[in-house]
Amino acid sequence: MNKINDKLKIIGNIKEDYFQEQKEITDTKFQEITYYKQNGSEIIGHPKHVPIDFLKAMSEMENMDWNKFNHIGFVNHRTNENVQFIRKEKNKWYADVPIDSGVNWDGYCWGTYSDNKTISNLIRLFFEEVEWFGILEWKMRRVKQNGRY
Repeated sequence: MNKINDKLKIIGNIKEDYFQEQKEITDTKFQEITYYKQNGSEIIGHPKHVPIDFLKAMSEMENMDWNKFNHIGFVNHRTNENVQFIRKEKNKWYADVPIDSGVNWDGYCWGTYSDNKTISNLIRLFFEEVEWFGILEWKMRRVKQNGRY
């Protein structure tokens, strides 16, 4: 009888570990992150922000066409963070983080330029909900009404 109880305990522990692992996968996959973009004529915009996970975000970034008007942004509704990008060349991105964005936005943001690898690392950290802002050197900018800096 002890052997059966021992086996049942092992099976119970395995199930517990399995369900904990599944919960972690689910928590990561279904974060409260949405995105918006314009890639030429393809537009996903406000208020139609679409939920997105990290792999889909990387795919969307890879497909941004620097020969057309483009931008893509990600909003984490749980942490209230927003980061957005413009692909300038094959391996050059402009990134910015609006400061106090929303209805009463004053037009200030943190902005910088970087390469594919660094931007990919930033996005990975953003989706992992760990410190991401410090991996780039940002400059505060003021966006004028015509959208220029």
